[in-house]
Amino acid sequence: MNSGPANGALLTLSGVEVAINTRSGPVHPLQGVDLQVFPGETVGLVGESGSGKSMTLRSILRLMPPGGAITGGTVKWRDRSVLDLDSDELQTYRGAEVAMIYQNPVTALDPMLSVERQIVDAFKANREVSDVVPEEFARDALRDLEFGNPDAILNRYPHQLSGGMAQRVNIALALACGPSLILADEPTTGLDMTTQVRVLDLLERQVSARNAALLFISHDLRAVSRVARNIGIMYAGRVVEIGPRERILTEPSHPYAKALLECVDLRTDERPRSIPGLVPRMTEEYDLCAFRDRCTSRMAVCDEEPLPLHELGGRRRLLCHLGPNNG
Repeated sequence: MNSGPANGALLTLSGVEVAINTRSGPVHPLQGVDLQVFPGETVGLVGESGSGKSMTLRSILRLMPPGGAITGGTVKWRDRSVLDLDSDELQTYRGAEVAMIYQNPVTALDPMLSVERQIVDAFKANREVSDVVPEEFARDALRDLEFGNPDAILNRYPHQLSGGMAQRVNIALALACGPSLILADEPTTGLDMTTQVRVLDLLERQVSARNAALLFISHDLRAVSRVARNIGIMYAGRVVEIGPRERILTEPSHPYAKALLECVDLRTDERPRSIPGLVPRMTEEYDLCAFRDRCTSRMAVCDEEPLPLHELGGRRRLLCHLGPNNG
């Protein structure tokens, strides 16, 4: 699990497809996801609900819902296929290599165990050799996350924590595993604005201090732009554009990325606008552009040919017939 990747990437998703068999028929939440995360970098994925963000994280951890399976593409960790890991290797991968911060902070914690027990157990399970006393680590971890009285928090149970406190405990749990990559699944959902900002700032600082990589997903472009240095735009189970934060926020090329920016002007507090039309149903597979019915730049070729991939340099990628610099 510790061999170095040939291209330097920690994580590489190539053409990942997921299908879920349901009573009403198959659903295809991922239809060819391409993504790379390198050591120490922060990557954000943003898109409307149903775009495939959470399922992307599930595919990385090989945690499929009932009836779900990865049906195409590859998921590689340090150049080794995650799909080929046996149960022992997978257990090490989930925790010691890649840790998860879940969306609902309170329900993500075990209601029967104290905060201290949960952090200590995570530390012991994922750190084979350490001269650090687990109980001292738990105390220091909470202090790093700005708990003024960590000893009092260590003795509490999840139901005794506010949403913001529970999410900071979840961050401590993820860091206790000592991972190279942290996955964050909309970790500020349900928190008030002030608490959101505090949690995001703490997460960014703690990840940076440990030189870990972060893959952060959210429907909130403001949140993603706050923590991620590279941003990917997801739509209908694909990453349709990805690149450095400044480029995506100021000069996006994909019509959907432009529409998202128009919905939420990051320079103002005006009421956000919406994109006309509906997110496509994932009961269908899309060989052509799934955004074309909502796109104001639709052309004849959009209804005739599969999407071309444009490699724009500096790890910028675009899936669109318009191509880069389309005004």
